[in-house]
Amino acid sequence: MPPDYPTRDDDPEAAPPHNAQKEYHRSETLALSYLSLNNHQSSPSNTITTNNNTNKELHIAPMLNYSTREFRQLIRILSKRAVLWTEMVVDDTVQHVSNREEHLGYDDNTHPIVCQIGGNSPDLCGAATSLVLEHYEYDECNLNIDCPSERVSGKREFGAILMKKTELAKDILRKMQSNVTYTSNNSKADDKSPSAKVSVKCRIGVDEWDDLEFAASFIRALEPTCRRFYLHARKCVLDGLMNARQNRSIPPLNYPRVYDLCRMFPDCEFWINGGIRTLQDAKRIAHGTTKRGAVEGTTACCNRESLHRVPCQLCNAPYGSCIEPPTVAPANLRGCMMGRAAVDDPCLFHDVDRYFYGEASNPCKNRREVLVQYCDYLERLYPRRCCDSDERITYEYPPPPGIINERDYCCICADVYGPVAAGETGLDGKGTSDWSGVATLTTDKEDEVACLEKKTIRGKPKPRIASRIIGRCLKPVQGLFLGIPNSRVFRRVCDNLGQDATIRNCGPGYILRKAMMAVPSDILDKEF
Repeated sequence: MPPDYPTRDDDPEAAPPHNAQKEYHRSETLALSYLSLNNHQSSPSNTITTNNNTNKELHIAPMLNYSTREFRQLIRILSKRAVLWTEMVVDDTVQHVSNREEHLGYDDNTHPIVCQIGGNSPDLCGAATSLVLEHYEYDECNLNIDCPSERVSGKREFGAILMKKTELAKDILRKMQSNVTYTSNNSKADDKSPSAKVSVKCRIGVDEWDDLEFAASFIRALEPTCRRFYLHARKCVLDGLMNARQNRSIPPLNYPRVYDLCRMFPDCEFWINGGIRTLQDAKRIAHGTTKRGAVEGTTACCNRESLHRVPCQLCNAPYGSCIEPPTVAPANLRGCMMGRAAVDDPCLFHDVDRYFYGEASNPCKNRREVLVQYCDYLERLYPRRCCDSDERITYEYPPPPGIINERDYCCICADVYGPVAAGETGLDGKGTSDWSGVATLTTDKEDEVACLEKKTIRGKPKPRIASRIIGRCLKPVQGLFLGIPNSRVFRRVCDNLGQDATIRNCGPGYILRKAMMAVPSDILDKEF
C-alpha cells in the first residue's frame, strides 16, 4: 500500500480493501442510507435546488491530438457558451519549450476556456499555473489526475497515478494555488475563493480501490486546496493492464457515485464526465429529471436512486454501467463534460446555446455558415504562401512573421480568390447540385503548368506550408456531415486535396473551400 493512501476517519491505519466488490456494495449502501437521512433534515448545506440555467455548464473535454486551437475554434463557431479545454500540456513543456504559443496560445473569442496541465513536480506545476492564469489569462487551470495511459501514469508517474499519491497531489495543488494572484482580467477573476481558478480532473476509483469511501477520502484530502472537481465517472486500471481506449469504455460508469459525492461535499463543485453522447442526456444529468420546483428528500426520489447501483440491471448499459440521471440534480453538480461526441459529430453542438443554456437562438443555422466562418478563420490563422518569395516554412503557429504576398491570388487559387470566382461563387464555397461534383482545379491548363513550374524543385513543389498544418486544420471537420447520405464524399475530397502537394501552399482555407464545392448546395444550406 502506498504510504499516502487516503486513510479512513475511524481507522487511520486502515488499508484499502482486498475484496473491493464486497466493500464497494457495503460502502455504497451505508452512504445511501446516511445521505437519505441527512437530506430529510433539510439543512441549508444539504438542500438540493433544481433546474437553474444560470449556473449549469457544458464542457468539451480535453482530448489528446484533438483539442487543438483549430478544433476549439470550430466548436466556438457552433456554440458561444460551451466551455472549451486545451489538450493536456505537460508542466516541463510549458517551462522549457521554445514556442509556448503553439501549446498555450488561443483566440480571444474562445473564452470561457480551461487549460489542463499534467505533471508530478509541485514547482513546475506551480510555475505553469502562474504562466497559464497570469500571462495567458485562461479562465481556469486544471490538474490532470485522470490520464491512465502507461506512458503518463506509468513511465512519467503523473495523471491517474496521483490518485494513489495523495500527499504529492496535495503538494502540487498547494503550489498551484500559491501562484494565483487573482489580478487577471479573465471571467473568473472576481471569484476570490481558494480554488476559484484551480481544479482537478480525476476518476472515481483506481485499480482495486473502487468504492465510495476511497473516492470520498481522496476528495476530502484535496478539499482544503481545491473545491472544483471534474469526475470521470468510472475507475481506471493502471500498470498497462488496459490501454487508454479500454480505460474509456470497459470499467463501468457509475453516475450515482458522483451524485453521492456531490451530497457528501456540499461546499465543493462537481462536473460529470464519461459516456454522455447527446445534449438531451447532458441536460437531464445536469438539471435532473423532475419538473421545476421539485425538492429532494421525497420517498420516491430515494427509492428510485437506491435501485440504480453498479452493476446496474436497469440501465441495460455495457459492462453493468449505471447512467441514470439524478431525480433532482444536486445544486453543486455544476454540469457535464462531453468529448468524443464533439469529434464524431461536431454539429451535435449547434443547439447548445439554445437547448442547454436557454439562449434565444444559436450562432449558426446550417453547415455552410459554420464552414464559411471556419474557412475565414483558417485564412487568418495560416495565410496563403503561394504568392510570396519567402523560403521559410509555415510549420506551426504562429507562421513566420513579415511575409508579404506579391499577388492577391495565384493561378491555382484564382478559382476561389480571383475576381471572377468572387462574383460567381463568392468565398462561400458554393456547392454543386449533387455529391458527384468533385472539386477540381479550374484555371487554364497552360497558365497552371507555368505557375507550377515556378514553384517546383526538380518537378516537386516547394513546400511553404507543412502537411501537419493542413492535417490539423481539416481534422476537426471530418465528422461535420455525419448521418447524411454520401457524406463520405466530403471526407474523401478533404483527404485528396489535403494530400495534393501542388495546392498546399494556397492554404488550408482554400483547400476547405474547394472541398465545399463537392457538397450539394441543399445539404450545405439545410437547417440543422
